[in-house]
Amino acid sequence: MSRQADKRTAILRATLKLIAEHGFHGAPTSMIAERAGVGVGTIYRYFRDKEELIHTLYEELEARHRAFVMQGYEENGPIRDRFYHLCRNIYRYLLANPLEFRFLEQYFDSPYGVAKMRQKLESAGEPFHALLKEGKQQGIVKDLPTLLLFGLIFGPMINVIKDHDSGLLPLNDVLVDQVIRATWDAIQR
Repeated sequence: MSRQADKRTAILRATLKLIAEHGFHGAPTSMIAERAGVGVGTIYRYFRDKEELIHTLYEELEARHRAFVMQGYEENGPIRDRFYHLCRNIYRYLLANPLEFRFLEQYFDSPYGVAKMRQKLESAGEPFHALLKEGKQQGIVKDLPTLLLFGLIFGPMINVIKDHDSGLLPLNDVLVDQVIRATWDAIQR
């Protein structure tokens, strides 16, 4: 890896850690630069501004997350099996990457992520979107607005992972499967 790539990676890593620990406003570029071991001006060689830095970090995390979640995914398998596959992989990834989970949660709850979330939810290429659409067409999934179905899936997921992350609810594979089953029960017809 080149020195430039090392600096860019250090800046992104520092941004992830600081935002996960302190939020967007608690992570000024001066603190990011200090944590990354670079000068503040160096950040602006790689990113136009803090907003671009945050969006770039999101895009890179999303690409890693998506690649992990889609491993072994069979697009033509039964709806229920595909649902379980996607949910299990999301849980595995986010539980193994708590800083990324905290960053993504803050990102989507902020003005930075609202447009991205809307775009993601409306994208036919988003695996859950396609799965739910197909499930509704086959009469397997409740005929509810997709956004409501997403709430029934991801609301519990976020809360359970948050509780695990804070030490309130230690999760294991058995509990994760039970939560996924309960979520499936909430959306199946």
